[in-house]
Amino acid sequence: MVEQFLKYIHEEKLFHSSQRILLAVSGGADSMLMLHLFTNAGFPVAVAHCNFGLRGSESDGDEQFVADYCDKYNLAFYVKHFKTQDYALEKGISIEMAARDLRYSWFDGLLVKHGLDLLATAHHQDDVIETFLINLSRGSGIKGLSGIQSKSGHIIRPMLFTNRTEILDYCVRLKIDFRTDSSNIDTVYKRNLIRQEILPLLEQVNPAFRKNALKTIGTLHETGQLFQQRMSEIRASVYSEDDQGVMIHIEKLLTFSPLKTILFELIREFGFQIDQIEDIIDSLSKESGRKFFSDEYRLIKDRDYLLISPFKTKSTQVFYLEEDCHKISFPLHLSIEKLERTVDFRFSTHPDVVDLDMDRLVFPLILRHWQEGEYFQPLGMTGMKKLSDFFIDEKYSIPDKENAWILASGNQAVWIVGKRLDDRFKITSKTKRIVRIRMG
Repeated sequence: MVEQFLKYIHEEKLFHSSQRILLAVSGGADSMLMLHLFTNAGFPVAVAHCNFGLRGSESDGDEQFVADYCDKYNLAFYVKHFKTQDYALEKGISIEMAARDLRYSWFDGLLVKHGLDLLATAHHQDDVIETFLINLSRGSGIKGLSGIQSKSGHIIRPMLFTNRTEILDYCVRLKIDFRTDSSNIDTVYKRNLIRQEILPLLEQVNPAFRKNALKTIGTLHETGQLFQQRMSEIRASVYSEDDQGVMIHIEKLLTFSPLKTILFELIREFGFQIDQIEDIIDSLSKESGRKFFSDEYRLIKDRDYLLISPFKTKSTQVFYLEEDCHKISFPLHLSIEKLERTVDFRFSTHPDVVDLDMDRLVFPLILRHWQEGEYFQPLGMTGMKKLSDFFIDEKYSIPDKENAWILASGNQAVWIVGKRLDDRFKITSKTKRIVRIRMG
């Protein structure tokens, strides 16, 4: 197996012999064999062990077992205790997902802190098949069905050349000690259910199921590479970003087929699910304003674009500018200057600068978001106009409206910041004192 291990590392170009590898070691057969192969090959490694506190003394026994091994062979050993159940409850996620989030976050920190190059996990061929079936059951795009890859970013998986049966046989033959996780028999966990009940049934249907599944996953991976090349071209055509989020051009999107698959690939990274796609497509021919949500993002069907941005509730926070205030840096950078009216004074026409008649203002001025049903008198007009109508005329998107800031005096809008002054507060021939507010 040592030869197979070294051959796989070479063929997959997993790392250079000079690089330092952090091994994620649970104490089970797969990770202990990985540790054995690395150390016997003479590669420089450090070991990280997670104690998730889910199995009481058994978890502590795993920790001590790995610690003793590292002490015996003089290996750098890092351990972390997690409150996994508390984290899962706090985030509203499964124990499995909580454990995954916690360990990979900690591993990333260890790489940086200790100057390590790569993280090695002991995933093997059975993990590839089980992950494929889990993703298949959830409803996944081609990427989710393409299997666990030998290298992704700073993570390498050098045990993908072998399977669970071979690992156990080799450990027994070479008398490599390992720990058995009692939770591996609990079918409340999806992976255990697939391993213990579903895979044996599939092998009854076809004894070569595992072998064929691996071939299919490999084919899907290669097909996925071709697909991603095409998706890169489509994304470049329909996709743009700014500081507010992502925009997908609807008219251009509709020129591509198959639309459902393409749209899912464009938005799945934001947590949207496959069963939402048909409703989103249906909204493309409807009026603006339809909204769809993932856990962290919101998608809005606007006039010409699908707009995707981090989901946040409408802010009701207000900020006050006292009469003696000269500058604020949050939520906007504003500088405030008091001026005396002179004969040669010329008010600014720059959209980021506004000159106000100070005697018409009531301090403190208020900086806030717009309110439903709010009116103002646009500069140059004699009548009042709803802010919502002004936004429509100016072709504001829904995020633009939500992010617009209003400078108010009392309950009157003075300035749609960076856009339009209210005529009631403009400089006139009677103005004596001026407040100049500059944005940026």
